[in-house]
Amino acid sequence: MSASTFIGSLDVDNVATSFLDEKKLPLIISPRLDDSLEFLCHWLELNRPWVEEQILTYGAVLIRGFQVKDAPEFERAIQSLQPNLSDSYRGTSPRSVFAGTKYTFSAADAPVNYPIAQHCEMSFLASPPKQLYFGCLQESKTGGGETALCDFRAVAEQLDGSLRKKFESKKLQYRRRHYNEGEQWTTDVGSMLSWRQMFGTTDKRKVEELCREEGAPQPHWIGHNKDTCYQEWQDTPFVRHPVTNETVWFNHLQVFHWSTFPCELWYAFCRLGDIRFLLRSIFFWVISIIKYVFLGHRMALDLRFGDGTDISLSEANEVRKVIHKNMLCFSALYSSWQKGDIMCIDNFSISHGRQPTYDLGRKILVAWSTPINKRPFQLPCIEEENVEKEIGVIKDCSDAIFDDKLVPGAVVASPDCTPNSTLTREESEDLRDSFALSMAKQNIARNDSFVNPSVQRSFGGSHKRNKSCPVQQIHEIFA
Repeated sequence: MSASTFIGSLDVDNVATSFLDEKKLPLIISPRLDDSLEFLCHWLELNRPWVEEQILTYGAVLIRGFQVKDAPEFERAIQSLQPNLSDSYRGTSPRSVFAGTKYTFSAADAPVNYPIAQHCEMSFLASPPKQLYFGCLQESKTGGGETALCDFRAVAEQLDGSLRKKFESKKLQYRRRHYNEGEQWTTDVGSMLSWRQMFGTTDKRKVEELCREEGAPQPHWIGHNKDTCYQEWQDTPFVRHPVTNETVWFNHLQVFHWSTFPCELWYAFCRLGDIRFLLRSIFFWVISIIKYVFLGHRMALDLRFGDGTDISLSEANEVRKVIHKNMLCFSALYSSWQKGDIMCIDNFSISHGRQPTYDLGRKILVAWSTPINKRPFQLPCIEEENVEKEIGVIKDCSDAIFDDKLVPGAVVASPDCTPNSTLTREESEDLRDSFALSMAKQNIARNDSFVNPSVQRSFGGSHKRNKSCPVQQIHEIFA
């Protein structure tokens, strides 16, 4: 179909933009004249940079009012905006692909009355998707069932200072296990997904190969029959946004804490006033306390502090309160889906979650862009910490060398002592540090070669130079 067959032009001005409320999340794009799928696909393709800019600026864009009737039409519209979609899913919720599509999945195959807490999609992976796309084929006719959003940049900013420092210093540890067959009667959504479903194979060697290709932790096969896939890794709780450099709360703590399920049911009751959510919240509080506190069970994706200690209920509640505070600020987001809606989300700034409902007709689908490596954006950055440590050790050593005058004739490099030099002061001091580092290395080698270990232990603790120049730290860094 040519552009001349459309009503109006394919310019940006031929669509209307608005907001649900003054919070401006999300931006709504709706048709002015032509609401056909053909117009939408051509318009998205032609105006792709502009739409991408709006997703980055507002965090989410809701495309509403166009004729998107089924999953293949949804996928066609999304591919007009983002040609590079991914069908690789290493998340935790059970999902199934829609007929006639390659990249379009059910949002979650867990029961619709299960709440799904706020999260950035696959945040615990080394390479999560940059953007996420939801679509609605059938909205909920009763209360609940909304896909609420939350700005995780605000969550990072509003976390209690002491708790934030604790997360930054200790980091996070993930322990993930998936069984040969997914569980059915459980509130732990992650355990519903088997490793066979997640990797799309029954071959353990193929699973190991996929993990190597994707840079994922190598699986260990545990259990009585060695048929449970177990992975363990360290991660950071925050990332920088890849474009804006803003700090973002980027992990799954609020999803995979044993208290999440009854807490989210309680929030649903407070919002909707449906007594069924209150009764289920009380019931599952009792079950969760017995199962996870007294019997010591762990969730399929078990999340702890990086040193292996548990994240307490009070700490999880603190995070949860900040998230719900920001969710409730965007109250208009609780308005129901409309059939044909498409929601485009910046996965590195805006989280999403599902509100529980008892409407079994609700049908939401999802697709996602190809993943990007989050390692360069992690906070605190391990590489930066190591560089700062090395610089500090070098400075300590160089100060000690020049203060103690261990190197004959060595003096502080400056324009005063090198009047004919063409080096700047900064270049001179860099040269000085390089020379000091070289001398420190030679010192270490000399100590290793000639000092008797027993003698070294006897005077190492009290020697002045040993205190001012941490030789052991240099050893560890440059070994």
